[in-house]
Amino acid sequence: MFLILEVIKIKRKIVLHGPSTLTVSLPVAWVKKFNVKKGEELNVEEFGNELRITTEKEFNLDKKQIKIGNLKRLGRTYVTASYRQGYDEVNLSYEDSDYSKVIQDIISKETTGFEIIKQNGNTCLIKDLTGNSKNEFDIALRRIWLLVTDMANESLDAIKKKDISGLENIKLLDYSINKFSNYCLRVLIKKGHVNFRKTPLYYYLIKRLETIADNYKDLCTFYSENPTKINNNLITLVAGINEHLKGLYELFYKYDEQKMEDLFRKTKFTYYKINPDFHRLCSICRSIKSLLSVLVEINL
Repeated sequence: MFLILEVIKIKRKIVLHGPSTLTVSLPVAWVKKFNVKKGEELNVEEFGNELRITTEKEFNLDKKQIKIGNLKRLGRTYVTASYRQGYDEVNLSYEDSDYSKVIQDIISKETTGFEIIKQNGNTCLIKDLTGNSKNEFDIALRRIWLLVTDMANESLDAIKKKDISGLENIKLLDYSINKFSNYCLRVLIKKGHVNFRKTPLYYYLIKRLETIADNYKDLCTFYSENPTKINNNLITLVAGINEHLKGLYELFYKYDEQKMEDLFRKTKFTYYKINPDFHRLCSICRSIKSLLSVLVEINL
């Protein structure tokens, strides 16, 4: 799913100042939203017949109140979704007073900067105490790539050795991936990517990487419970898909058209060779195929 950015179209008349200076007024709502003041500089970029005006300032969304009630599983998603959507303050209410322990577990494992600052019976207040830096986005994204490729390699190693403990521990990497992914998604919602038009592509990229990690986690969980089903065919398939993932990672940071062409072909061949019973491997391979097209768009 791509990130949908709201587009508000407003018409403005051109005003002539002096003999040759043409100006247009800025929308009042936008000026107030970003607290733009007289004398401040704005960025103006030209795209064909379009001009894009941006500010370095970020906006804070309104405070969010969420009634969880007894929807315990949905409540977990509300917490991470609020973080990703860029809210800086979230007030939660729930029926079970012990649910605050669940909330604390979620924000410690899957968010950066969210903390419970007030707790009273069946409510708690969560705030972002750190803020987000656009400069840190690239570092966090690189960390996601490294963690996902590490997860792939460690999964293969544990499968080869039928290492039950190793297979069970793969899920620990998934916590870190979720944390960095949520951070990057939050930055994209609040500030967008430095190349604004490609913000939806980066949002989709991160969501897909997160899905790949989830599939490796589920794969390892299944074989930790069913080690007798591990065979040479499985090992060969995982090794091949891991190579495709490594190639995808390398191409993201060093784009090469010929290597892209080769990886398109190899990934397609692997995908159609996978037995449908290996549905988690099918999902990983399908995600890699999808991200290859995204890389092309990012590099256009």
